[in-house]
Amino acid sequence: MVYGGKPSTGCKNCRQRKIKCDEQKPSCTQCTATDRVCPGYPHLFDLVLRDETQSVARKAQRRRRRQPQTYGTVVGRAAAAAPNAPAGGSANPAFEPSSALATIAPSGFFLPRSFHDTPEQQAVNAFFSNYILIPRHPFSERGYLECLLPLYQNTRHDSLLSLATVAMALAIQGTSPPNKRCRVLSQDYFGKALIKTGKAIRDPIESLKDETLIAVLLLSFYERVLATSESKQISGVHDTGAVALVKHRGKENGKSEVSARLLLAVQTQVVSYHHSVDHCIQTSAPFSKTLADLDSLRPSSFENVASRLTSLSAQASDLLAFANPTLRNRNELPSHDQLTAILDHATKVEAQLSAWPESVPHDWWWKSSNTFNTMPSHERKLYVYNRRVDIYPDIWVASVWNSYRSTMLLIQSTILQTLGFLNPPPLSRPAARMVTAINTVQDLVDDICGSVPLNLGTKTFGGPADRAEVRYPDDGVTMPSSDYRKSAASLGGWFLLEPLKTAASVISLREGQNEWILRQIERIQRIYIIE
Repeated sequence: MVYGGKPSTGCKNCRQRKIKCDEQKPSCTQCTATDRVCPGYPHLFDLVLRDETQSVARKAQRRRRRQPQTYGTVVGRAAAAAPNAPAGGSANPAFEPSSALATIAPSGFFLPRSFHDTPEQQAVNAFFSNYILIPRHPFSERGYLECLLPLYQNTRHDSLLSLATVAMALAIQGTSPPNKRCRVLSQDYFGKALIKTGKAIRDPIESLKDETLIAVLLLSFYERVLATSESKQISGVHDTGAVALVKHRGKENGKSEVSARLLLAVQTQVVSYHHSVDHCIQTSAPFSKTLADLDSLRPSSFENVASRLTSLSAQASDLLAFANPTLRNRNELPSHDQLTAILDHATKVEAQLSAWPESVPHDWWWKSSNTFNTMPSHERKLYVYNRRVDIYPDIWVASVWNSYRSTMLLIQSTILQTLGFLNPPPLSRPAARMVTAINTVQDLVDDICGSVPLNLGTKTFGGPADRAEVRYPDDGVTMPSSDYRKSAASLGGWFLLEPLKTAASVISLREGQNEWILRQIERIQRIYIIE
């Protein structure tokens, strides 16, 4: 989904007349002056979901007309095979959980069975198998996908959660070369999910349900996948909607473990959006108060290593919002007082974030591997930088570490920019501080590069599916498990993309490192068909 610009918050009359609305209450000045009845102002959720449904539906219809009519006939057969589906339901009644779920998964949940008559069922099965039902370190959990399956099992096939899940599954399935047309079908389900979302958030009962919040998070995930795949800017409108929905739910509706996990997921996605390279180049308002408001809604008992990092990372976002307008102002050089204030702010945030590694479990620290040597030396350089091959408990733990490194890189880059304006004399304390920041940046980028073999192995193409010929490093004792290979194949590239972009955006790296990082980004783009 492409960002459509800042939404208008004026009344409907002024927007139709295309004039500026002063948004006075109870009636705006323009309506009062022309004896019109002012219809009031749109709700926050109307702004978040404005005009998306129709545009998405039209785009999907245009693309389907250019494609062979394969999916329509398949879905039609599935509909005929499910005569008991409720009237007015989804175009794919075979998603009724009572009939489409089978096969007990190792976790004790039901896993959707892989049918061969609809692409939707195949996509949902692959989505749960490759992204949900994979063991991970419990302290690394800061998302909502862990909560999805039990909620999905108990929902109707035409519900908001079901439609959002199918849209997300099809979008990811479309990153595999043989399934590119799944993306077209995913937009159809995305449009239907948007219609359901608009109704759910206005319903006093549905707006308080966990299913509604997790569906909004899935729509945000969907936006990220498509925006990344098409090299477009992420708008963040669904993240904004998720924050508003959490505040609307209030503390009383956030006491359960599932609700607490969903709240943490909202915080994580908002921080991730504010730290993305595309967003950091813009001037953004501080949002630590927003994160503090969300923290106050979360039960104090629900906290882990990853959630602490999320809370600390909000301070870095506020630093960027404070520093960027000054450092990126091309019309006026910053004053010495402004630069000193930025440097003091950055020093405080750096000190707070630097304490985070001391809180991580002992088994979270990475180890070097010497067993990734089953290739010629010239080929090894394609996958390994400077002989760094680091092993983590799983790719989720590596992802949390890389989130920490990305945040620290943003802080160090701000410090270097500020010191560059100050132009300190040699042998002065600020000059020594600049050397320290440059060395810290190099170490952080080296650590990110060291996690690349774990996440990507020797994979260079083929989408999110695991392939037997792809090699991954091991600890010298046991070979990589099937669960690890599955998670690395499906998620490794996505987890690495933003940290690598952040690493590529910094200056003063050693010769050739930036080019190696850009080649890894290109490799991820080939694997996941990112245009």
